[in-house]
Amino acid sequence: MIPDFKKITIEPTNICTLKCPGCARTRFIDQWPQHWHNHSIDSEILMKFLDIDLSGVEVSMCGNYGDPIYHPDLIGMVRDFKKRGASVNITTNGSHRKMPWWQELAQELSPDDVVVFSIDGMPDNFTQYRINGDWKTIQNAIKVCTESPCNTVWSFIPFSFNEHDMEKVKQLSQDLGIDQFVISPSERFDDQTMHFKPRENLVGTKWNAQQSWKQTPADKKINPECFNGLSTHFISADGYYMPCCHIGDHRFYYKTEFGKNKKKYSINDITFSDIMNQSNVIDFYNNLEKQSVCQYNCGE
Repeated sequence: MIPDFKKITIEPTNICTLKCPGCARTRFIDQWPQHWHNHSIDSEILMKFLDIDLSGVEVSMCGNYGDPIYHPDLIGMVRDFKKRGASVNITTNGSHRKMPWWQELAQELSPDDVVVFSIDGMPDNFTQYRINGDWKTIQNAIKVCTESPCNTVWSFIPFSFNEHDMEKVKQLSQDLGIDQFVISPSERFDDQTMHFKPRENLVGTKWNAQQSWKQTPADKKINPECFNGLSTHFISADGYYMPCCHIGDHRFYYKTEFGKNKKKYSINDITFSDIMNQSNVIDFYNNLEKQSVCQYNCGE
């Protein structure tokens, strides 16, 4: 069952210097600090696991818990993927890495690669959500990347404290040479983050559907992201395969086949091709509408 393979998301590490209130990492550490362990994926094992042609494949380096730039050898990982014909898309806040590191990374990037900077506001207010963010090092990172061949994106989540700053932030991104400014509405508003919720037209489109599903969970028609033509896949920082990053969130993971039987999906012991031909995986994909994680995250 090898799919039309066009995209894979890798979480290089679950290490991060920020403490964003809505982040799964922050929530996990606040609730179970004794169970938290830092992980960074083993690049050599990862490359052996991916036993398929990566030519033209987009490797998205993002994650549920960490910022990819804190992987101890992200540059080497990027180099390996580029050698195999893939393009890379790195999503980061950009804080706390020194300029020489960015300069070394930039030498590996080409015009089909993308660096996405997630910065929610102006330099004087974005840390209201991106707690511990550091504007000086972010600015250095942007300078290096905008002067390199890669494409750059400024991703902006609207919050109550920044929703009136969008045009100023967009202008700042342009002044700094960023290629594209995108607004990325969030649905992550609950009792702990409701004070960040912006006006309704700036909340993610899934917000209302998710609130309804919480009240009345039921099988329903869904629009799964893994079947949108990209055939998405996800590998966690501790080295486990799952269909998407939504499943990798601890609030869903252990309710799925991939969390209940996680050892079967360790990249240490199996290849991507093997996983795609497992009956349990095929059954999962054939019954997405019955999966609570899919109903919640990929509803209509």
